[in-house]
Amino acid sequence: MTEAFEGGLPRAVAISWGMVADPQRGPKRELSHERIVEAAIQLADAEGLGAVTMSKVASALGFTTMALYRYVTSKDDLLDLMADAAAGEVVAGTDQSLTDTRKDNRKAAPVDQDWRTQLRRFAAQLRGVYRDHPWLSDLPVSAALLLTPNNLALADLAMRCMRNLVIADADKLQLLVLITNHVREYSRVERDFASGGMPDPSDGLGELVQELVTDDRFPDLAPFVRSGSYLAASAAIDSDRHDPDGDFSFGLEIILDGIATHAEDPGREVVRPAPGWRDDDQATEALRLDHVRKDPKVRDANAKRREAEAKLRDARRHEREMIRNALERGPK
Repeated sequence: MTEAFEGGLPRAVAISWGMVADPQRGPKRELSHERIVEAAIQLADAEGLGAVTMSKVASALGFTTMALYRYVTSKDDLLDLMADAAAGEVVAGTDQSLTDTRKDNRKAAPVDQDWRTQLRRFAAQLRGVYRDHPWLSDLPVSAALLLTPNNLALADLAMRCMRNLVIADADKLQLLVLITNHVREYSRVERDFASGGMPDPSDGLGELVQELVTDDRFPDLAPFVRSGSYLAASAAIDSDRHDPDGDFSFGLEIILDGIATHAEDPGREVVRPAPGWRDDDQATEALRLDHVRKDPKVRDANAKRREAEAKLRDARRHEREMIRNALERGPK
């Protein structure tokens, strides 16, 4: 658990802002918060996050574990500081076109770049840091990171990339979470596949899988197995034919396409189910069952829902048209 600082501020946050002075007691003064974080990152880069313990970091620096605890009182705080340092690498390494400054010290979004171009560069830089530090995907998510300086700078950079994107502020923050999660999870999968490998489908595996994946058991997947595309896709991940950049870009473009559609119709209601309410999810899962999908009453209800949704879309278009007309007429 992250240690609390005076006033309830997480200790890792206080350290990251320079609010915690280096201890003055002890025979040596060579230690610092920055050196400890740097050593921990080097250890994680070389051996993985599991190798980062207070004793190993202290040993790498030539100090006792107790000496380290005078600076960083818990491993959780150390992990938060490592994450903040990595966020600083993203901001520091971002393309100069996203970080040019005006005289008023506000950072300008380039007028010749749309928000998609800027978010692509943002995601690419973030992914690059995840590749440099593969252990980042294993870090626990911490609320303290919302307040550390480099993570705030990272969020500020993302909002700058979206300055010309006309959607609600809350949606911009959700988009930042969506992109960072895409980078984090894709980087984790890419790393795990690179270290684990895949079975060779040419070694009799294809025939075996076709026997297991039948139309009765897996009616929607079976055609992909028979055509060979299912195992071919798996094998490509573990071969020179694999295009990780293309796979990553595919997912990112799907996200950006969805946001572009949302931006074109900002008045469109986005359904956000209340926390813990899963009726829609359960209904979607139930519709996968053949007897449910073909039930006459279910089909009738489904048709009525689609008809109501079409009427609602028409009504919203009509409403927007009336609003535009009223604006053109002006006040009476």
